[in-house]
Amino acid sequence: MSKRSAAVILYAALLVASVLQVFQSIVVAHFFDPEYLAPYRYGILAAGFVYLFATGLIESVFFFISGKYAPDARRYIGNTLASCALIFLALLLLFEVVLDPYVLIHTELGPYLREIGAYLLIALFLFVNMTAHNALVGSGHTAAASTLRVFQYLLRILAIAGALFSGLIASIYPLILLIVVLEGIQSLLYGLVLLNRKLLSFRLRGIDTRAQYRYAFGLGVAGFIPFINGSLDKIMISAFLGASSFAVYSVSAIELPIAGILMSVFGSVFFSTYVGYAEDGDHPSMAALWHKCSRYGMIAIVPAGIFVFLFSDVLYRLILPDAYFEGHRVLGIYALLLLLRFNSPDVLARALNRNAIIVQAATAMLIVNVAGNLVFIKAFGLWGAALATLCGTAAGWIYYVARYARLLNTTVGRLVPWKPYVILITISAAFFGAARWTLDRVEVSAALAILGMAAYLWYAYRLLDHSEQAFVRDWAGRIGIPLRKTD
Repeated sequence: MSKRSAAVILYAALLVASVLQVFQSIVVAHFFDPEYLAPYRYGILAAGFVYLFATGLIESVFFFISGKYAPDARRYIGNTLASCALIFLALLLLFEVVLDPYVLIHTELGPYLREIGAYLLIALFLFVNMTAHNALVGSGHTAAASTLRVFQYLLRILAIAGALFSGLIASIYPLILLIVVLEGIQSLLYGLVLLNRKLLSFRLRGIDTRAQYRYAFGLGVAGFIPFINGSLDKIMISAFLGASSFAVYSVSAIELPIAGILMSVFGSVFFSTYVGYAEDGDHPSMAALWHKCSRYGMIAIVPAGIFVFLFSDVLYRLILPDAYFEGHRVLGIYALLLLLRFNSPDVLARALNRNAIIVQAATAMLIVNVAGNLVFIKAFGLWGAALATLCGTAAGWIYYVARYARLLNTTVGRLVPWKPYVILITISAAFFGAARWTLDRVEVSAALAILGMAAYLWYAYRLLDHSEQAFVRDWAGRIGIPLRKTD
């Protein structure tokens, strides 16, 4: 399977899975008001903290099934799973023996420790599922990884929606237990697929475990500050505005699925290619691939970010109860993050084994983020935290791009396709802005939106090279949309 086909398959699967996940959040929000939803959202946040301690190992899988380590890939995968299990047991013991009875009981989490403790069990299955997913994608089994990911989220939404609508579940704690069981089933399926594809062995002698731990430790440290950045706004909202506001913010502070998907696809499917270029010292090819992926990413995400920012209030009226409407501005600002998510920010650093760049960029983000939260929450309330996150993310992206340009002996202008980026934003903002301005006349607004998308797609098509245009023409022809060849 070609890299392009693998990327398309993985993108489609992750998009479907992410849409199902968003729909799950909407369904749950319709059954629970913010004050009752708080323990569920706190559980998600706590599981994220637990995942942080294994993220370096899990992400190291891509590196240790590529290049010179490929012959021993299955044993590195086994070592990752065994190490993650030990990490989980240590953290669970710490939670039950120390944090639960002596620390967290005295915080705003105190009333929800039973639910949080149950949700932490999901972290073990999350370790297995993400390790297996990375192993399958990194080793070229993209179709299998994609099928399992879609099945996981489809099973979850069907089970949760069925239990809620039928009345079998009427409180958060049983809902969390149901999710634990569903994640366990998925972990079993992943394990069976790894064994079937001969990608798992626990015979660990002979592999360089120290090298993996060193690499994973660097990735883990590098990932710590970005995680704090990603969670800081929620923590600050909880501390300053309380559990109910935290629940509203957590439901609203989501990026559209295409953002994370693009970064995941570009960072995983092409990772082995980046590693190969790095081992050969071929920095121009690394820069060219990053530039090309950035162009693809811009084409995909720019209109979605602009549209959601302008129409966030309309979307909230359509999909969520009135109790959550205050969060629509948070969603709108988070949509603007898409304009900074056109490529994986850390893939070059990881491929070059220069994880210090990730730490440095994350530190810049954290400084701006903390300052922004302290100022903006007091000034603007709920959506001030989202504004601080946007500013921090922008600071990190500027640092990444500047360092990569210097590291690869190129310029920022050659690394990032700025001209098409600005034009894509301008087209989207002009037409969707006009559509929002004329929203009281639905027929005019809809016509402007459609016209804007047509202009956007025409320009995006012209950005593709001849082989890419031929691929699009062939695909469009199969569904009955004829496209002419450009000059």
